[in-house]
Amino acid sequence: MITEEAKKKINLFLQNFFLVGNVGVGSDATNPNANTLDVPILTANETLTITNTGDTSTDFKLVVLGSQLSASVVREFGVFGTLPQDNAFDEMYGGTANPATGGSNYASETTMLTRLSFEGLGPFNNSDEITFTVSVEVE
Repeated sequence: MITEEAKKKINLFLQNFFLVGNVGVGSDATNPNANTLDVPILTANETLTITNTGDTSTDFKLVVLGSQLSASVVREFGVFGTLPQDNAFDEMYGGTANPATGGSNYASETTMLTRLSFEGLGPFNNSDEITFTVSVEVE
């Protein structure tokens, strides 16, 4: 069991560290050890709109233009964050930003929070605006 207060804190952690998303053409089952989409479409992960939908739940939303999808059929959506490497969490805890680089003072890596695969969507017109949303609840 996770206490209600800890659930709130974990939800806040997700909202503050998992800030970008991407879509892809892969459609097979997700390997729990995978840390990337099968075949990403966007050249770089894009900023998500993050909405707190309750003390323990959050919506992560990515809006993509049809012109960004280059006639692709979308079959997966992933949410990503930049987190400390496993051996650097203690440095994150007591660390401060490196003023010389404006970045963190710890080694980090991109981590996938979730990947959703679904029936293919598209192709889209260049002027279409497509919204992908995943809701996460800490239980």
